[in-house]
Amino acid sequence: MKRNALSPGVENQIPLLGIGVILVFILLAGFAPYIVRDPTQIEMRREQNGRTITPPYPPSQRNLFGTDQLGRDIFARVIFGLRTSLIVGLLVRGVSMVAGTLLGLISGFFPRIIDSVIMRITDIMLAFPVILLAMTVTAVLGPGLVTVCVALALVAWPDVARLVRGHVLSIREQTYVEAARCVGAGNRRILLRHVLPNCMGPIIVAFSMGIPGAIMYEAGLSFFGFGIQPPTPSLGSIISDGRGYITTAPWYPGFPGLVLTLLVLSVNLVGDGLIDALNPRAAKAVDSRTSTA
Repeated sequence: MKRNALSPGVENQIPLLGIGVILVFILLAGFAPYIVRDPTQIEMRREQNGRTITPPYPPSQRNLFGTDQLGRDIFARVIFGLRTSLIVGLLVRGVSMVAGTLLGLISGFFPRIIDSVIMRITDIMLAFPVILLAMTVTAVLGPGLVTVCVALALVAWPDVARLVRGHVLSIREQTYVEAARCVGAGNRRILLRHVLPNCMGPIIVAFSMGIPGAIMYEAGLSFFGFGIQPPTPSLGSIISDGRGYITTAPWYPGFPGLVLTLLVLSVNLVGDGLIDALNPRAAKAVDSRTSTA
């Protein structure tokens, strides 16, 4: 069975589709104040056919995604929630990548005591469920955007450190590293000029593949009330508020859930494309193995 039933041309277009969706979301989030109304604006009563109705209101030209139980426009809240999700995803993954890469370089290049200390701390961090540890941190520090970013960055760096350490252990044994040592290059020069550049491929892929996880964890924390607090919109909190209306107003949790799914799926598609682009040999090896199955 082949790895992918799609033709090579179609398969190469899939990451571009993900990039297109992400760009649309970024533009919507960046120009949100100029595109949609105030997401905190409340409309408790509306006249329709001579009678007064109360929210949540169904989708219409006025409210594309309908409204919540307070009459706030869900489309506006989703667009502003996208901004929150993108900020958290990029910031959390950026901080965790920097910390994890630094610790992974040190751990892989300087064995024995330093390596043992860093790896034992990493093992301890990985022993705890990510969402539970993040909830604990936010419960101690108090919920909010900054706290969520700190909590998620704190629990996201161990995987990066182990990934980078594994590549450094392999690279430091290469002949060009030994040659650099023979000509008198110091550890700092070897790390920055020879080891780190050869780790950039896996680091870039790990960065892109980790963004969806950060977005989902933020949504999960907000869903349980440990994340972004009202009145700041968050996709997770919007879905949480709408779960009680899933039978009477399915658009309430449905549209935010759909947007969150599209965002995470698109970033994953881009990550898969980066894997194939930066490591074509591994992709061909997978194709050859699965084609003979």
